[in-house]
Amino acid sequence: MKLKQLMFIVLGLGIISSIAIVYFYIIQKDFTKQHREFLLSVNALENANIDLEHQILQNSIYAYHNQDEISATINRVEKTYRDIQESEILNDSTYAQTKESILSLQKDISLNLQNIEEYIMLNAGIKNSLVFLSRRIDEATFLQNKDRDLFIHATKILKHFNDAKRMQDLDYINHNNFLIKSKSTDIKTQSFIDNFNLHSKYLINRYPIFMQTTKTVLNNDIHSYLEKLKIDFSKVALSDFKALDMFAFILFSVFISSLFLIIVLFVKYLKENKKLQDITASLEHSLSYDHLTDLHNRRAFEIQLQKIREPHLLIINIDGFKYINDIYGNDVGNVILQELAQILKDEFSNRPNTCIYRLGGDEFGILFNKISSENALEIAKKLEKKISNYDFIVYDLTLHLLVSIASNSTVPILENTDLALKLLKKDHTQRILEYNDNLNIKTDVKENMNTIEQIKTAVKNDKIVPFFQPIINLKTSKIEKYEALVRLRLEDGTFLPPYKFLNISKKSSYYHFITKTMIEKTLKMAKEFPQYRFSINISMIDILDAKLTHMLFETLNANPDVANRLDIELLESENLQNLQVVQDFITKLHVFGSKILIDDFGTGYSNFSYFSNLDIDLVKIDGSIVSEIETDDKKLHMLTSIHKFSNGMNMKNVAEFVETREVALLLQEIGVEYAQGYYFSQPLERPLEDDRVII
Repeated sequence: MKLKQLMFIVLGLGIISSIAIVYFYIIQKDFTKQHREFLLSVNALENANIDLEHQILQNSIYAYHNQDEISATINRVEKTYRDIQESEILNDSTYAQTKESILSLQKDISLNLQNIEEYIMLNAGIKNSLVFLSRRIDEATFLQNKDRDLFIHATKILKHFNDAKRMQDLDYINHNNFLIKSKSTDIKTQSFIDNFNLHSKYLINRYPIFMQTTKTVLNNDIHSYLEKLKIDFSKVALSDFKALDMFAFILFSVFISSLFLIIVLFVKYLKENKKLQDITASLEHSLSYDHLTDLHNRRAFEIQLQKIREPHLLIINIDGFKYINDIYGNDVGNVILQELAQILKDEFSNRPNTCIYRLGGDEFGILFNKISSENALEIAKKLEKKISNYDFIVYDLTLHLLVSIASNSTVPILENTDLALKLLKKDHTQRILEYNDNLNIKTDVKENMNTIEQIKTAVKNDKIVPFFQPIINLKTSKIEKYEALVRLRLEDGTFLPPYKFLNISKKSSYYHFITKTMIEKTLKMAKEFPQYRFSINISMIDILDAKLTHMLFETLNANPDVANRLDIELLESENLQNLQVVQDFITKLHVFGSKILIDDFGTGYSNFSYFSNLDIDLVKIDGSIVSEIETDDKKLHMLTSIHKFSNGMNMKNVAEFVETREVALLLQEIGVEYAQGYYFSQPLERPLEDDRVII
């Protein structure tokens, strides 16, 4: 009987202990979690505030510093403070005092953030002025010879401003010698002085406010307040921890409870370890496999390529895959990629010394080891035929694909295969191409590189020059204007025409310098020949180049006597985009008296829309129309229609590529106002003194 009672007592104690353990675990876990989360949130707020001070200090010292970090940290401060306010532990009446302390902290945080916003605005203005002054001094090289003392004085002032900001010390600017002046009447010098003094006054006024705001932000009391808050909170929490510790001591004195807890923790460890192993395996798989098709990825390809001795690569590219995505959506495109991957798996997975890859986008690679070129081409032909005859059924859609396949075994493997594929994409008559050096694929690349080198040398040695072709008034038979046409002077003294280098330059950083040089040299020639107007070709690339357009308007503003004789020809064949930007550009030019011409008119598909959207003064009829008006009635009708339409819109015409007297007389008879071409004159290095032309 006593044994049974003991068994029941042990069983009861076991049950009670088990229930107590469960209860203790729930209470302890919840309390510990809340306590930890609260302290982590307070620490996060403290760290965010420290980060904010550090970023502000960096921002105030360095000339260029990303203020997005400050904004992100401000958001972190605000979010962390909200997290603290919403902490579950504050719902306990034991922590009422802590809750009140947190609420009172809100005012300090809000005030500090307001000060930071004020600091950001002040700092941005000061930095902009310092950058402006630095650039103005860098650009004022003309003062080195004209007024060196003025240049040195301006440089010293800028140094004082930079020292004051870097050292956070007003002593560097506590004197009155921060405005520059000069007796010079030179317009550029006076413009430099006015702009310099404007920003100097601004800096003198803003520096004291800026430094005081900086000190206020950096010397806030939030850090010490948070430290006190943590100490007070920990004191209150300590009594709760003591009660839990006592309860834990009683429970864990029971052997069964301790054993049970150990088992629970051990089981949890096993689960976490298994989970970790699964994650590791998944990561290793993702490093070598494409997640969409489950084929080997480009990284795996590059690794495998280094291991095999006789590689041969096929690259399969889907023709027009972009249009599939655009028309049917990415979901359909993804299914097609998966189906194509499955076709490749079915075809090559069991083939020895062969591996399939998704190299990126809609490109797949088949890498062979030790295969003849003939055999590889035969495989490519069969594969291309199989894919072209395959029905890709996606969401009740039946689609058919065409693919281009490039084959190559010449190192560098991937690069040469890709070159062959690019050549194949340009040729719509074949679907498969094997790379070999006789294709001369690299010749164009080499020629382009040589041309880029010529452009680089020409820019460096000032060999970009304008030639000037006269534009004739057909009514007066006089030269009224010259069009500036770019040329590149070679080392042997010959000239490279624009069609051989201009388009290539647009893909490089040198195009900006070419346009800039043409503007400067044409302006100089316009000063030398005041009896003529001059026009310069400007592309959409130029209009979108903020630095170039700023330089153009600055130049026109500084030379008003020439600006009203400098016209701009917009290249219609370049398909002008963003017409509002173009119109804004035109509006600024019209202020100076410049005229706007549409060049190459008749070559684009949307050119008539420009008349209703752009304030155009003249229309240049493209030479492909003008040169055939004698022999082609359709071209003659086109020219006549353009002329009548232009005149109806109060615009005049310039006919290009006039190469015979008969064409000139026919244009004169139609009533076209202006003409240019080899019949009148080839492009010249300098305009003619005599403006009379015989037609």
